Amino acid sequence: MKKVILYIAKSLDGFIARSNGSVDWLDQFTTEDYGYYKFYRPIKNILMGSTTYKQVLTFGDFPYKGKKSFVFSRASKGKDDNVTYFKGRAETLLKKLDGKTWLVGGANIVNQFIKKNLIDEYIIFTMPIILGKGIRLFDDSNKELNLKLKSSKSYKSGVIEMHYKRA
Repeated sequence: MKKVILYIAKSLDGFIARSNGSVDWLDQFTTEDYGYYKFYRPIKNILMGSTTYKQVLTFGDFPYKGKKSFVFSRASKGKDDNVTYFKGRAETLLKKLDGKTWLVGGANIVNQFIKKNLIDEYIIFTMPIILGKGIRLFDDSNKELNLKLKSSKSYKSGVIEMHYKRA
């Protein structure tokens, strides 16, 4: 089954990163299993923007080995050891992919997918922290989009998982 899934964490006030792009604030929430491995196992494809890819490379070994990984980029072309760079319309790439696709981020690519209504499911983790400023998950240029709650779950750490699907 073809499906694009946004699986992402945000602060209580809606930020996915600090203003400088850092996600160091997430480190304090690594003591619990939030269902990542169960989610990740059936994923066939990984999509992300170039800024997110550059950041992922700073974390050590590329974490998505064994998956078809694509980076949306206006500048880079071709492939490297980890990903295929893609320049073009998201719909064009999605037509070539099968199975479950994880839209990793960042905010720019997520909002482009929202504008085109290309996300089938939203799995959003709200972390119990207020950052005050940073990079917002959703920008205010998006159109209204109705979603249907599939499930919700709370964790001991105070993290809330909300799983929505397109209505």
